[in-house]
Amino acid sequence: MSTPVRLTEVVQQAIVAYVRAGGFAEVAAEAAGVRRRTFLTWMHKGDDPKGKPRYRAFAQAVRQAQAQARLGAEVSARNDKPLDWLRNGPGRETADQRGWTSNARPAASKASGAALLQAEVRDLVGRVLSALEAHPEARAALAEELASGACQRPGDETSVE
Repeated sequence: MSTPVRLTEVVQQAIVAYVRAGGFAEVAAEAAGVRRRTFLTWMHKGDDPKGKPRYRAFAQAVRQAQAQARLGAEVSARNDKPLDWLRNGPGRETADQRGWTSNARPAASKASGAALLQAEVRDLVGRVLSALEAHPEARAALAEELASGACQRPGDETSVE
């Protein structure tokens, strides 16, 4: 049975350096000669608001090193593969926020052709068609365009029926 390792400044610095370099905390502790169970006990003591200051400082240093390692990985991902970083990093789309790489969407999402179904638009189209009764070819051309969906906004892929 091995001698228990005490939490010293040297042991803490080793663990924190390994974590900052990108190692997982428990593996970093083992690399520094600290058993996993002992490491977890130290972290638990550090999470206790009434815990000894050295354990609290240790837990805080480990968490800070984890954040620094994560930040380094995120910066590296942004530099090496920016599109992946945008899609999977802080710029990705969430339920609360549009992502940086999301396709632009119209402000109001209306069903296709819904604009032509509104009463004001139907009334306007009816008046235009009535005004064109003296010009049957123009009236027929407008009616055909409306029926074919040619009056859609650019980029709108659905047809008006």
